[in-house]
Amino acid sequence: MDIADVVTTDFVERDVKTTASKLRGAFEEADVDAVVVTNGGAFEGLVTRKQLLASHHPPNETAMNLATSPPTVARTEDVREVARLMVENELKLLPVFEGDRFDGVVSAEDLLRAVRENLDVLSVSDVYTRDPVTVTPETSVGEVIHTLREHRFTRVPVIDDRTPAGLISVYDLIDFTVRQMDRQQGGSAEGFDAHGGAGSREGYRRTTGGYGDRSGFAARMLDLPARDVMTPKVLTAAPDESLAEAVGRMLDNGVSSLVVVTDDGYATGIVTETDALRSLTWTQEERIPVQLRNVDLLVTLTREEIAERIEAIDEKHDDLTVQEANVAFHEHEERLRGLPLVLTTVRLFTDRGRFAGSAEAYGAEQSFREASEVLEENVLEEKGRELNTHTRKDTPEKREEIERLLGWWVEAV
Repeated sequence: MDIADVVTTDFVERDVKTTASKLRGAFEEADVDAVVVTNGGAFEGLVTRKQLLASHHPPNETAMNLATSPPTVARTEDVREVARLMVENELKLLPVFEGDRFDGVVSAEDLLRAVRENLDVLSVSDVYTRDPVTVTPETSVGEVIHTLREHRFTRVPVIDDRTPAGLISVYDLIDFTVRQMDRQQGGSAEGFDAHGGAGSREGYRRTTGGYGDRSGFAARMLDLPARDVMTPKVLTAAPDESLAEAVGRMLDNGVSSLVVVTDDGYATGIVTETDALRSLTWTQEERIPVQLRNVDLLVTLTREEIAERIEAIDEKHDDLTVQEANVAFHEHEERLRGLPLVLTTVRLFTDRGRFAGSAEAYGAEQSFREASEVLEENVLEEKGRELNTHTRKDTPEKREEIERLLGWWVEAV
């Protein structure tokens, strides 16, 4: 099945001269994951919401500097290949070309809508992530932000006594920040959070109104509990439910994930649009699917060698099953004897959750080997404790980094 029937010209478009501040406004107005950047009508690239929120961009930085070059597809491209490219490149939108002519886009939602009936052969239990990373209602906003950044998530479930209490996303955090800034400017004396309450840490200071120092505002935000920021409405799915039904619920409600619960209502995992897309890439082969990003950096390293290393890790650890691997390479400008400095991140999607390891080295081959070693160390470390239990020390360095990130968000308000 090709994508001819799901290609659309209905997308958010901005010129290359559009500033970062106006791009942020476009995301808020249209509620989209990516904006198409054009130059005189010609396609220049994409800017994603996740990209804008991940790091600081000066308000006057232009879309030309921000735009990235995604993979392109044709109308005749098979849906499985398009799904693979979306998963591999962490994108929900891809440009479609007819020869050299920009012909429109294909979105993850439209793709899943087109193949939804075919997903009836799978159940949620075939694809969902078990024992996902979670937070509690009492987890501080600072720790939530750290969790999102550490795992490169855009959202995380909030679990209270094993039952789903809500979801908290980067977009919830931004929206809450905007509302609290409005309250500050208006001189609210009801307390800092939305309920007139206090922060989650001892020594938290309530604001008594006035605009105040923005950096101080960001610091106080970090102490608020997740319950004040999360979206309390949680859509769920059952493990034995068909994937087609679960995907339909996401599409009908405009969400990209569902919390998977047992018959007793206990949270046991999470299923996402990306999980559904990933299932489209599966084949009848016995080998573990391995998604690669920036394969042009593979000079002395082959796909086969990467796949063999992943399978070796899987065979070594009998108490977990690797369902898929994702390997991303990122090239830096620095070079040594002709070899670029490469950051490699290896992610394993297993029946016991997600594991990852990253490393930097000169050349993709050495970088991949070191990242694989870090990954194995993380797997072994996790075996010695309950999965996804966060015991990281709240160091001054970590807190300063998160305050700086939240400060960037505040600047955009």
